[in-house]
Amino acid sequence: MAQVKIVVDSTSDIPRNLAEGLDITVVPLTVHFGDREYVDWLELAPLEFYDLLETSPHHPYTSPPTPEAFAEVYERLLADGSPVLSLHISGGLSETVRQAEAGKALVGRGEIEIIDSRVVSMACGLPAIVAARAAAGGAGLPELVSLVRGFLERTSLFFAVDTLDYLVRNGRIGRAQAILGTLLAIKPVLTIVDGLVAPYEKVRGEKKIIPRMVEIMGQMLGSGKAGETAIVHAACLDKAIALREAVCAAFGVKDLILCDLGAVVGTHSGPGTVGMVFEKV
Repeated sequence: MAQVKIVVDSTSDIPRNLAEGLDITVVPLTVHFGDREYVDWLELAPLEFYDLLETSPHHPYTSPPTPEAFAEVYERLLADGSPVLSLHISGGLSETVRQAEAGKALVGRGEIEIIDSRVVSMACGLPAIVAARAAAGGAGLPELVSLVRGFLERTSLFFAVDTLDYLVRNGRIGRAQAILGTLLAIKPVLTIVDGLVAPYEKVRGEKKIIPRMVEIMGQMLGSGKAGETAIVHAACLDKAIALREAVCAAFGVKDLILCDLGAVVGTHSGPGTVGMVFEKV
């Protein structure tokens, strides 16, 4: 029986070497600066994007893959009889999952299961990684769908942004609209609720962000332990390393993934964003 193939979009922010090593197919979104467009991760690496964000006269916007792009990927992966599990950014934040559904309809054959993760970045990337490992071990499509859905239910995402301006500009502010206009000293900690960006709490002062995020993680874990964990950042490696060290020290996490927020997610979160994704086990 052919191995199940795992597909994600580039907003999953899975490091490219890890995606390649696990045979995860990444369908990229596009980032636009004026009349210039770049394929996420392939033509515009994260650091290049954040440099361009500072120097370009144009504020970027993003667009999802076309149904035809998804159909081409699905046709290729189905060719040897492999089933496909396609996992994507929240439909409340992007049209990507609906484009994937349209691509599936164009193909009209084979086993293709599409999941709206209702989250973003490595909150979508981690379950894809777990699924890819299980697929390599021989797990079938129904088992993988159950695995991913269960993982998503056990996973939390929290991120702190330097400013809400980028979320506002790109129409992704969601329920965090409620904390606009707060004092400059206030740093919002955000999460995803029902597939949309939502406020979690307001922290006074930059220096309190990392300790408070560790406290939040502890509260969410309760009597449980941290399973798969990732730290993500937008051109603020120092903050990401500090958060990684604090999380590892507090919860005994060993195999933690530290990675960049790609250009698409960074367009909406802005530079200086640091986040954590963790599974409760």
